[in-house]
Amino acid sequence: MPGVGSDLDVRILHDPDRGGSLTWALVDAENFYVSCERVFDPRLRGVPLVVLSNNDRCCISRSSEAKAMGVSMGYPLSRMGDVPGGSTIMTRSSNYELYADMNRRLNQVLRRHSETVEVYSIDESFVGVAALRDGRGDRDLGALIRRDVMLHTGLPVRVGLGPTRTLAKIANAMAKKGVGGDDGVADLHPRSERERLLARWPAREVWGVAEATAARLAAADVLTALDIARMDPHHARSIGTVVLERMVREIAGEPCDDPSLHPAARGTASASRQTGTPVTDADALHEAICRRIMDASAKLRNEDLQAGRLVVFAHGSERAYRPPDWCLSSPLDPPTADPRPMATIARAMVGAVFRPHHAYTKTGVILEDLSPAGSGQLSLLTQTEDPRSSALVEAMDSINARFGRGTATIAAAGIGARPSDTKRDRLSPHWTTRISDVPEAR
Repeated sequence: MPGVGSDLDVRILHDPDRGGSLTWALVDAENFYVSCERVFDPRLRGVPLVVLSNNDRCCISRSSEAKAMGVSMGYPLSRMGDVPGGSTIMTRSSNYELYADMNRRLNQVLRRHSETVEVYSIDESFVGVAALRDGRGDRDLGALIRRDVMLHTGLPVRVGLGPTRTLAKIANAMAKKGVGGDDGVADLHPRSERERLLARWPAREVWGVAEATAARLAAADVLTALDIARMDPHHARSIGTVVLERMVREIAGEPCDDPSLHPAARGTASASRQTGTPVTDADALHEAICRRIMDASAKLRNEDLQAGRLVVFAHGSERAYRPPDWCLSSPLDPPTADPRPMATIARAMVGAVFRPHHAYTKTGVILEDLSPAGSGQLSLLTQTEDPRSSALVEAMDSINARFGRGTATIAAAGIGARPSDTKRDRLSPHWTTRISDVPEAR
């Protein structure tokens, strides 16, 4: 994201083929993690349900029933008994493999309605659609998207329609609260209706308005979304940089490009995870690091990249923001996305810095100096990669794609569940990514 950005211009979008009539729908899945769990387990529908963070510590997704009982975001599992009726709350560990696959399926459905689908987060996507002749959004299309997504994925979604991404995002937030209708669709295209609703929408609840920005806006007597739309864009930049200027233009109905939706090429690939139990053995620590190497290197292979440097770190404390106990790096020569040479280097690192009788609670790796696979100049002392090695890694990826992540792995990462793995005692089956977990019709 841009910082102060005094030299960053706001780019206004024009689409000559549509005559400037490109409009947006923001599709958001309701309580996404919870909804994914309910798709395949009918027992969870209509009952209070929460999905837990790593090591099953606190709530990161809550059903409407759990919210009504007073369960807040981040509420600790250890205090669930303090909630009135807390014994009735169902809990599930985070099943990230399931959620990623359901996100893929959701966007497949959205691409049936538009060639322009911009994935904003795991539960939200912007869909570019043509506005109607009179400039209104198509509420019928919003309703059709909701029905189509439910039919093909089982996920309940809300749809916000607007001539800009920011207005579509605000409309989606209104749809969540039933503002402008109770059918899960909100439309901010009609100007008179837009001004009426924006006048009732607090500035602090506008997408992108942080607490500090809200305070500066309040000091300037800008209290509602309509007040933001009526600000002078240049004055807005002086208050909140180019980000606020872009917001003013977008809420006023002037489409601007959003750099956050067009990320720069990947610069690093990383993977880190807390351990289920503290690690005090050098072999177990190396094994945990190799599992992170498997995760990070898979990201590279998925994008046809290779890394020129490996960084490995380990924490001995669960306190947030504490620097790692040790962090070492090593060049990868030749650059590679193969986890096996990385595992060998990591073994030497652990041997060099491991402290006996010291407990480690988090491990991670960062792959740096990324470049397209097969590119770059090799040194005179570097041997080219054995083609059989590449074929072996491709076969491993193919097996994991078919039977689930971790089915095929390097020996250094260990086989099956390990004590160092993040605790997920309430994990649901991998309904869509592991063949052994696919439900059977009887």
